[in-house]
Amino acid sequence: MAPPAPDDSFDKLAGKGAAVHLAGTSGFDQARDRAIWNKRLAQARTPAAIVSVDCAEQAAEAVRFAVSNGLTVSPRGGGHNYEASPLRDGGILLDLGGLNGVEVHAEKRIAKVGAGILGSALSEELARHRLAFPIGHCVDVALSGYLIAGGFGWNAGEWGAACANVEAIEMVTAAGEIVLANADNHPELFWAARGNGPGFFAAATAYHLKLHPLPPTAYAWRAAFAATSAPELAEWLTAAVAAAPAQTEVGCFLFAHWDTGEHAIVLRVSACGDNEADAREKIAPFTAPPRAARMIGEVKEGPMPFTELFKLSPMPAGKRVAADHMWSDAAIGDLLLAVHELPAPSPDSTIDIVAFGGHTPVAAPENAALTVSGGTGVGIYALWDDAAGDEANRAWVRRVDDALAPFRTGRYVGEADLTLGPQRRGECFTPEALERLEAIRRRYDPDGLFPPWP
Repeated sequence: MAPPAPDDSFDKLAGKGAAVHLAGTSGFDQARDRAIWNKRLAQARTPAAIVSVDCAEQAAEAVRFAVSNGLTVSPRGGGHNYEASPLRDGGILLDLGGLNGVEVHAEKRIAKVGAGILGSALSEELARHRLAFPIGHCVDVALSGYLIAGGFGWNAGEWGAACANVEAIEMVTAAGEIVLANADNHPELFWAARGNGPGFFAAATAYHLKLHPLPPTAYAWRAAFAATSAPELAEWLTAAVAAAPAQTEVGCFLFAHWDTGEHAIVLRVSACGDNEADAREKIAPFTAPPRAARMIGEVKEGPMPFTELFKLSPMPAGKRVAADHMWSDAAIGDLLLAVHELPAPSPDSTIDIVAFGGHTPVAAPENAALTVSGGTGVGIYALWDDAAGDEANRAWVRRVDDALAPFRTGRYVGEADLTLGPQRRGECFTPEALERLEAIRRRYDPDGLFPPWP
C-alpha cells in the first residue's frame, strides 16, 4: 500500500460531508474509543483516519478516496465485535454507525434499514407497525456485522437465522459503486454477504428486511442453581429441551450469581405465542426442575412484550473482552457437565449454552455463505475491567474451549476468535463455501481494498 494520504486530501473528503478524524490529531483517540466496543482492543491498532458518514453516497466517496490514495477500508457498523475487526493499522476506519434510518412498508411486511441501526431501536420502531424481526440478543448490537455474520437472535427458532430474512443488501463495492445485491442482481455478493462475517469485501450500507407479525406476547421462565447441581440438572435439562417445540429458546448460563457471588447455573427459557397460555405451554417442560438441584432464590416467570426480550440478555458495555464460540450437536446436559467446574476469574464473565426445542438447528438460508451451524451454540465471554487481568481471562476462554473440544462441530464466524489462525475460518464454513468466498473476493476486490480477516 502507498503511504497515507496527505492531510489536505482528507480535508477534501470532509468537504463531501463526512466527519474525519486523523491519527495524531485532537479528538482521534476519543473517536477510536467510541468506535470500538471491546475496551481491551480500543487502542490496539491505529488507522490513518476514522471517517464517519451518514449516507451511502458519502461511504462511496470515502471508498473511492481510499482507492485513489492507496488506502484500505475497514467498515464499522455498531462496533460490537469481540476482536475489534474494523480496527486496523493504517487505512480508513469507515464508521457507518450514522446510517440508522428505518423505512417500514407495513402492508408489504418489508423494511429498508440502515446498517448502523441498533436492534433494540429497530424492534421498537417495527412494533409501532405491529411487526418484528429476529434482532440480536444484546441491546447494543447493530444490524451491520450481525447480519453479515448470519445473525442468531430472538425467536430464531421460528423465524430462522436473521440473514435468512434479508431480501436485498445495499453496499459499496471496492470499485466505489453503490449496488443493490439480491438473488437476481449481483447474486454472488448477496450469497457472500449473508454469512461471510468480518472478512466481507464490501461495505453494507442498508438492508431490505422481510418482517413478521409482532408476536402478541412472549413468556420467560428463569431460575438459578448452584453450579454444583449440574449432575442433578443435566439429564433433566436434556430431556426438557427434547420435549419442547422448536420455537422455544433455552439458555443455560454459567456465571457468578448477581446476589450471592457463587458460581451458578442460570436457566432462561423463553417463547413467543398467540397469547400467554400459548407461550407458556411452549416452556412447560422446564417448569418442574429436579428437587435435588439446589436452587438459588426463587423462580421468576411471566409474560413480557417481544420488544423487551433483550432485557433478559444483558452484557455490560465498557469492558475488556475476550470471547470464542462453538457449535455442537451434543446433548445440552453433556455440554453443561463439561464446563460447570470452570468458574471465570471475573464475575461479569459467562458461558452461554443456547439451544432450541428438540435440539433443532436454526434454519439458515438455502443459498448463502452461512453454511455451518448446530443444534446448540456455546458462547464463551470473558468481561473484566483491569488490564492486569488480561492473561488470566484470555486463558480462561481457552480453557473452556478446550473442555468443549470433544463436542465441537464448528464455529460461528460472528463470535469465534478468528485471530487464532486461518484454521479457525475453516471451522466456520464448509470447504466449498470457503473456496467460493475466496473466488468471489478475487472478483470483486482483487487489490484487497477491504482487509480480508482479523
